[in-house]
Amino acid sequence: MEYNRETENKRLLYSKLSDKIYQYIKDENLRPGDKLPGERKLAAEWKVSRPSLREAIRELENQGIVHAEVGKGTFVTDYVEGRQFSIHLALKNFLELFEVKTVLERYSLEKAIPNISEERLNKLEDMAVQMNAIASTGIMPKEMDHHFHRYILECYGNQEMTNLVCNMIEMYETFDDELYGYFEEKDFDYFQILLKTFPYHLEMVQMMKERNVEEALKRYDKIVALDLEIYKRIE
Repeated sequence: MEYNRETENKRLLYSKLSDKIYQYIKDENLRPGDKLPGERKLAAEWKVSRPSLREAIRELENQGIVHAEVGKGTFVTDYVEGRQFSIHLALKNFLELFEVKTVLERYSLEKAIPNISEERLNKLEDMAVQMNAIASTGIMPKEMDHHFHRYILECYGNQEMTNLVCNMIEMYETFDDELYGYFEEKDFDYFQILLKTFPYHLEMVQMMKERNVEEALKRYDKIVALDLEIYKRIE
């Protein structure tokens, strides 16, 4: 899948606007059935175009958080309330950012493999071995994992894409805090699933060293599948 800067920037804008609308609902203590201000008013106040605002509202409507009535306006629904309301919105925003991040990272991996130097491959292998060793003790090597994935992006050589993905990671980590708090309340040991990803990191690098793009991408997809397995647990 080709990277389209304009498309991804629009998706990020819509995601930020949907967050802003949710925050408005929360700050104003709006309840199910309450009406949001009109599009013209919000667009002028937030200095965004009405089409962009409309797309953000449509995203929330698709999630059942608001609903629009022709000629009447946009209203808060009774889909979820309180804590669950916040959890479902955090999940929705996280998954959208995660999807874009995954597409860009996978594309970078595919393009980097044929030309990546042996020196860089050895560095990736060293990181993967260390992460796997740490994970085998039951400890999550979070910072090292971030560095590993950033380094793959740097190996592709598109600095703009690297910065964009890193910014998205920072954004969705704000939702991670709320989602992981939910998992802890439900006594769900999500760490055990995350730890299962690290052997695939090492296998992926081994396939990269063999210049086997297809098999390397299969390992990457397994990592993503395990990550997503965690979020399927949200009721």
